[in-house]
Amino acid sequence: MSSQTKQYIEMNDILSLRCDCKHCGASLSLPLANDLAKSLLNCPNCNKPWARLNGDTYELAFNDFAKRVAELKMLSPLAGFKLYIEIAPELALG
Repeated sequence: MSSQTKQYIEMNDILSLRCDCKHCGASLSLPLANDLAKSLLNCPNCNKPWARLNGDTYELAFNDFAKRVAELKMLSPLAGFKLYIEIAPELALG
């Protein structure tokens, strides 16, 4: 018999996004209430581009995500159900 554990986060528990730079390893935690677009253009430590791809930027998608999460947080108490996001289980170390 196998066992499976699932992890869920309630919408009100989503507070911020964390970005780890792939170039220098710096971490940046951005509250969802902030304007994420400006913060995601470049790494605050090494200044390498983050939200740019082939001359285009996709940082506005992060702002849209934050806005949608905020809307869901406001609407979820009014709904007839609780909304959760399932989180992938951590990989076993070793």
